[in-house]
Amino acid sequence: MSAGSAVNDRILATLDALARRPPELPWGVRELAEDLGLSRSTVHRTLHALTERDLATQTVNATYVCGPRLRVLADRLHRSHPLLGQAGPLAEELARACDATILMSLYEPARREGFVALSAIPEGPVRYRLDPGTVIPLHAGAAGRALLTELGPDTLARLDLVAHTPDTVTDPAELERLLHQARQDGVTISIGQHVALAAGVATPFHAAGLLGAISATRPRHETRRADLERFAPLVRETALKVSSLTAPAHPPTPEQGHALPAGPATTEDGGSATVRIERLLSALASSAPLPLGGRALARVLQGNPATAARLLDAALATGLATTHKEHAVAGPLLLRWAAVLGPLRSIAPIVFPALQGLAQQTGETIGLAEYDAATQMARMTAVVPGSKPIHYDLPPGSEVPLAAGAAGKAILAFLPDDTLSDLPLVKYTDRTPLHRATIKRDLAQVRDRGWAVGDGERIPDGYGIAVPYFAQRTVAGSITATIPRHRADEIDIDTVRNQLSAAALSITHLLSV
Repeated sequence: MSAGSAVNDRILATLDALARRPPELPWGVRELAEDLGLSRSTVHRTLHALTERDLATQTVNATYVCGPRLRVLADRLHRSHPLLGQAGPLAEELARACDATILMSLYEPARREGFVALSAIPEGPVRYRLDPGTVIPLHAGAAGRALLTELGPDTLARLDLVAHTPDTVTDPAELERLLHQARQDGVTISIGQHVALAAGVATPFHAAGLLGAISATRPRHETRRADLERFAPLVRETALKVSSLTAPAHPPTPEQGHALPAGPATTEDGGSATVRIERLLSALASSAPLPLGGRALARVLQGNPATAARLLDAALATGLATTHKEHAVAGPLLLRWAAVLGPLRSIAPIVFPALQGLAQQTGETIGLAEYDAATQMARMTAVVPGSKPIHYDLPPGSEVPLAAGAAGKAILAFLPDDTLSDLPLVKYTDRTPLHRATIKRDLAQVRDRGWAVGDGERIPDGYGIAVPYFAQRTVAGSITATIPRHRADEIDIDTVRNQLSAAALSITHLLSV
């Protein structure tokens, strides 16, 4: 193995350990070194490099957890990958039809096991539940055996046939007979073979270069075999729909609204293995098919063809990537990380340290506003109080009007022009702008300078300075410093604005894939 390949393998193994570890159980360097079979100095260097790219985070106790960049990439995969972004509604529909827990499980060849990629659980007092990321044994349970029906006899021969319950079939000949029957029937039925009190039916599918299974499972005590046979056609129909899912087309950028303000050009270390792995992760998370080699792949990873080829080989070997239609796409390992980490409901937890830093720097109250394009509304999702004796106290969770106040105008300025036309103009104070022409001129100034000011427009005695941040070249929210109006003349606006702009640019880089 070449030195470059060994470095790639170490980085990927470290990322895997971080992704599968709950944040409440951070890794110590010694513990992680023992888990990976590496020296402490090697693991420390790897973690340091990952922390510099926000792929890992060092805690106050000098332990390590999954970093915010990895959370962002997992969230992007939930939005872009057909099996995570589009299969959910199909699973929920099947859950209602069968009054059963629906799992979509995927096969991970490198570990010869399945895992839960997503679940849909109907309401009820007693329900079967397996969290995303949970291991699914291939020989026990409906989902695992459905996966096994699509694999050759060599896979069965290499399995450790552990008895999970008294009903688990561990005899290879009997398992082969059951697999043969399931292939003929098109479904697998299991009663109490993985979880003693569960009964389920499953069918396999192939999609996006991956092998998976859709299963419907209910509590055993309230489920007859006839119920599972009745669910079977519905499960097969859903699996067929899932197998036909494709990634959405990638729109040109910017996706909507006005272009983001020009920032300083970034200079990347093209020779860093960590940087190249981050580029590969970003490309796979966006669900854009990658070339399998040559100069085209080298351009994406910004390395020479040989270096790019070694990295892709490592990704394919670990399951981080897989091949589909003569391209490289997200593999089962990457989807497992995304399943464990889950989608981001809000960016507040991953940017809160930056907000705290701003509040310390400025001494003022710092607020994070997040914009929801689906509802065309913004909300203040995080607030860090200022450190000065008299500072403004903002309520977190409040709605942020787009046409009044710094936080909203910083967002509205970069939305499509017709957004203002559809907004109701509400008078919050005597200073609230109520004429669209006046607001339009103000928004043009915000776009030109890249920041917004609000002087008592939404809060009578509040003065705000806000800077927008972006994701995928589309405005995603704003960061605001809110100051009591009676102190507004005392602050250095340029300094505060520059501090906000630096933080907003950092968040934009973090969120962009």
